[in-house]
Amino acid sequence: MKKAPVATFDTSREGIEARIEEMERKLERMRGLYESFFMGIERSPPEVLRRDINRQILEMQQVTISNSSLRFRYQALTQRWVLLITYWNRTMREIEAGTFSRDLAKAKRHMASKGTSAVTLEEALAMGIPASRAKAFVAHQQATQERRAAAAQLKAGAKGAAPAQDPGSPAQAEGSTPQATTEPPPLPLPGLSEADMQDAYRRYSEAHKQVGTAEPPPSLSKLRQRLAKQLPQILSANNCSRVRLEIAVDDGKVRLRAWPVKDP
Repeated sequence: MKKAPVATFDTSREGIEARIEEMERKLERMRGLYESFFMGIERSPPEVLRRDINRQILEMQQVTISNSSLRFRYQALTQRWVLLITYWNRTMREIEAGTFSRDLAKAKRHMASKGTSAVTLEEALAMGIPASRAKAFVAHQQATQERRAAAAQLKAGAKGAAPAQDPGSPAQAEGSTPQATTEPPPLPLPGLSEADMQDAYRRYSEAHKQVGTAEPPPSLSKLRQRLAKQLPQILSANNCSRVRLEIAVDDGKVRLRAWPVKDP
């Protein structure tokens, strides 16, 4: 017979209340330490304190809290923990990628005052960006500048390579405007109406903004291409003729999921 895990604290009402108060104090302290790290005051994130709180939360999950008010406090604590962890993880990914919003704002002000398009490592350090993330930030700035220069070069080359008008072809009438080419309407997706597709993409884009991911959401055409491959398989496997699209957020990533709708 499997034995129940032994708690390392008093599991009475008073003991549970004391443990929750301790976790609340630690979580507030860790929030302040993370903010200090993001501002460049602390040199490293509070990983030791984070592991300690995570251990206490896992331990509390093994304890039955019979008091409703204490149970509500613990649930509120865990919800706040999840939200803060999601925010901290996202910010750490931005720092590692050199796209942290606070550093970008400093760089924009500096480039506007100096009239430059990028910053050097020395300038990043002088602006107050910590050395632990200055290299990644400068590398991102240089890569962005190179991409812009390459795009401008391609655009200039495309203009220079534009074919001249055939002398034997009739000249365009003076004052007339060229007719714009219209794209063909998108092909219908099996089991999904165009209105549902448009509504799902709107909700998908809004979820991306709320989560605050560094990368932009995929375009509508790319999502269409994915669904065009997935929907026939879903309809065939579930013997149905319709699907519905749902938006979900897993570990800070926005997912678009198709679910079969059983025919009446």
